[in-house]
Amino acid sequence: MNRSIKKKWVPLAFLLVVFLCVYALSYLNRLGPLPAGYVSHAVCSGVFIARREFDEVLAHDISALQRRLTRTKIAGNVVTTQFAFWPIGAASKTAYRPGLGCARFEHDLLTDLEGAAYLERNVAKGSLEGSTWPKVVMNPEGVDATRINAALDRAFFDDAIDYEERQNTRAIVVFYRNQLIAERYAEGFGPEVPLNSWSMTKSLTSALIGIAVGRGQIDLAAASGLNGWSDPVDLRSQVTVGHLLHMTSGLEFNEGYENDPISDVNLMLMTARDLPAFAAQYPVTATPGTRWAYQTASPVLLGRILRDSFSSDEAYQHFPQRALFHKLGMNNAHYQMDGGGTYVGGAFMYATARDWARFGLLYLNDGVVNDERILPEGWVDLTTTPTEASLKSRAYAAQFWLNQPAASHMMPHIPNDAFAARGHYGQSTFIIPSRDLVVVRMGQTFNTKAWDMEGFLIDLLAALPQ
Repeated sequence: MNRSIKKKWVPLAFLLVVFLCVYALSYLNRLGPLPAGYVSHAVCSGVFIARREFDEVLAHDISALQRRLTRTKIAGNVVTTQFAFWPIGAASKTAYRPGLGCARFEHDLLTDLEGAAYLERNVAKGSLEGSTWPKVVMNPEGVDATRINAALDRAFFDDAIDYEERQNTRAIVVFYRNQLIAERYAEGFGPEVPLNSWSMTKSLTSALIGIAVGRGQIDLAAASGLNGWSDPVDLRSQVTVGHLLHMTSGLEFNEGYENDPISDVNLMLMTARDLPAFAAQYPVTATPGTRWAYQTASPVLLGRILRDSFSSDEAYQHFPQRALFHKLGMNNAHYQMDGGGTYVGGAFMYATARDWARFGLLYLNDGVVNDERILPEGWVDLTTTPTEASLKSRAYAAQFWLNQPAASHMMPHIPNDAFAARGHYGQSTFIIPSRDLVVVRMGQTFNTKAWDMEGFLIDLLAALPQ
């Protein structure tokens, strides 16, 4: 290469290096608040709700990379996490509020920081909350208990050296014909330890919407009524509550987690104080009802709609406990509220495997518990009827995954009538009506290939009478 060519390329190479450095710093500046927000909220929930040790939560709920990039401390009821990758730094504060859970706050501003006294868990007369949990039926009729135990052994066995490559199953509960036939927990966990349910929260939000529909508070065919969504020239004005419930609103919202660290869902969950306000800013780019897309923004917005259906925030804050948790006996369920005073409809609920089993049984028994109808008649049918838009991708309805044939069949080797609440890191509550079965599995599976939920269900079904 002659000298003149070198003179030409050296400045260009220098400019390229400068551009890459500026881009990298800009990316890190946008990225930094995300791991800080994730870690502070996870630690707050793990320590104050699940009552686990700080060091144990850090070691087993936070990835090694996140631990290297962040430093976390607790002062009173506030968890502060600092992200540091020189020269970029970011901080996130999350506060625990008794009765309301953990929420991010900015500029020392947080709604009801100490929580509301009226959210104390007063068990109503006739509530199932204090009822006795059944013992495992050792030899249920027609069930191969040996095969059940072998399936459980495999579910809890880990031989990978790297913690993030293991199954990390923490809890399994199995009900067959309304009998408890299996229950097991990993060391350090147990029936009273609430775990992060992640997107299973969406299915619970659907149940609360159903109860409100049954009471006449919410109309699925009505416009959403969300702030800023009423302009007739804006497609958002055509979005109904039902569209959001079925995730067919046409909202342009990026749901990527690990595959896109700076995705819309990560920005919302890890940095926003008022989640519905954050979600409501996105445009609708498809005619509502014509396009299905899995988006945490939908149940987050449903949370705001549910809140607006009440005459007072006090009545709204009571609602999950009084209308659902107490009636089902979900006595360790924590439906967390964001910093703006709205329950987070799409994530962050902490509950035990027993709580989720009770929830699954509610749907298995057509919305009836203890001879009381909790969900309105026909709600379970609505929940298990996929939209045409979803069938072009994955069968889905009312914040539940369905196993009916679609462009992509969720689990082709289990009965087609199965439906499920599912969440990140391998959380699952499966209801299989044709086999009278409810299966809950909870864990912390960082590597999605490490846990095979379909294989586990196949093993369980093989142990049951045909």
